[in-house]
Amino acid sequence: MNLGKYIFGFREEYLNKSDNSVKAEQFYSYNMLSVMFFILVALCSIAGIIYGLIIFQNWIFAIVCGLLLGSISFVLLLLVFFLNMTTRYLDLYQKMTNMHEVFDELNNKDFTGISDEMALQLAQQKKMELRERNQVSGMPKFHVSNIITSAIKTCLVLILSCIVANALEIFIFQNKINSDLEIVRNSDILKKVCSNDSRAFHNEQALTAKWTLDAITEKEITFKMIDSYSITLVLDTMNRGLGKGKLLLDFLFAILFLIPFILVRKSNRFSGGIFLKEVTLSHIATSYLFYILAQRKCQQVKQIIEKEDFKSLIKVSQDVS
Repeated sequence: MNLGKYIFGFREEYLNKSDNSVKAEQFYSYNMLSVMFFILVALCSIAGIIYGLIIFQNWIFAIVCGLLLGSISFVLLLLVFFLNMTTRYLDLYQKMTNMHEVFDELNNKDFTGISDEMALQLAQQKKMELRERNQVSGMPKFHVSNIITSAIKTCLVLILSCIVANALEIFIFQNKINSDLEIVRNSDILKKVCSNDSRAFHNEQALTAKWTLDAITEKEITFKMIDSYSITLVLDTMNRGLGKGKLLLDFLFAILFLIPFILVRKSNRFSGGIFLKEVTLSHIATSYLFYILAQRKCQQVKQIIEKEDFKSLIKVSQDVS
């Protein structure tokens, strides 16, 4: 199954000029990348369901939260994936981002009598010429802007990984969290602070204690997963229970989310792969073709303008008026 077709637009016709081994490698690579993408989106959706269960204690609202977070993560991850997909065929990349270099050779040429088929043939010839000239990929040149864009993309990925890590950690350690929350519910100190007769603590502490007890579900209610309405209380309880172990788990989830983006950016199978090269060639050839057709139309209109005596037409229209 060609999963890459639905996410990255991977089409086999781009690889018609490649060997079967290259086709198989690119097909496998983009399928695996698509599987990683779907796994990350699924994890984000599960995280949304977990947070929804905590806030609403209702499965319907939790599923809605999961779909919402899954949709947002789908768009953000797809955006970061595509921002990272830059070909290492530097000459092709520079031509695609600045087509003036390609169009300059077409200046001062007469296209008035050229047919669509001839224009297409010229575009295909240019495509084959560029393919032959760009057989070896190279490392991209460093630019200061790369640091800024990479930092923004990394921050987006790490935010999503943090959201997912906290949710799945809550799910894994839910029994421990619920037992700790039960201890908080039955705490005599909190009840004393919340009582009207207490004068031993400041008002700020009393408000905090009251908020803590209010954030825990009532005894009469059967909670769905976590015995609390507050995500912050649950996270604070979990942080105290896991200690430094939570940092290790967060680090592992961050690596899980960063792996596909590092692969897309650095791996020869993607940034140096034939698929991105052929996509770039196809875009250049398409722009080349439409530039020729646009030049043909402009030259034809210019010939019509030169043949017609528009000054006499304007004079006649003025006389009539």
